[in-house]
Amino acid sequence: MNVTKNVIQDLLPAYLAGEASADTVDLVEEFLTTDPELARTVESFRANPLAQPAVELRPDREKETLNMTKRLLWWRGILMGLAMFLTLMPLSFRFAGGSIRWTFMQEAPPDVTALVCLAALGSWGGFLYVRRRLQGTGL
Repeated sequence: MNVTKNVIQDLLPAYLAGEASADTVDLVEEFLTTDPELARTVESFRANPLAQPAVELRPDREKETLNMTKRLLWWRGILMGLAMFLTLMPLSFRFAGGSIRWTFMQEAPPDVTALVCLAALGSWGGFLYVRRRLQGTGL
């Protein structure tokens, strides 16, 4: 089998990270003896390795994320129920004497009707906001 430069370049990340098997290390080192240009490139990577990013994760970060997701799911359910209730409440009706009788809107003052409509819109807005925040979690 003919090992090309492209194959060796594919193996270099594992080789340079020290994660390659013994056979892969032997194969790469054997090829580097025949290709001085690639050998210089490998040596430059060894001389100037990439800096490892300093990642500081708090140990309780996963628990915080889980608790936040649980809260958002709870709010999503509450807001969905409230939004549906407030949307359907003014629309509730009954049939009486061959006509439709609106049970809520019939005697409700316009201020109350406007307040219920605004509360329904606010609930739907809150539900959509929480739903959008939960999209990153896949829930």
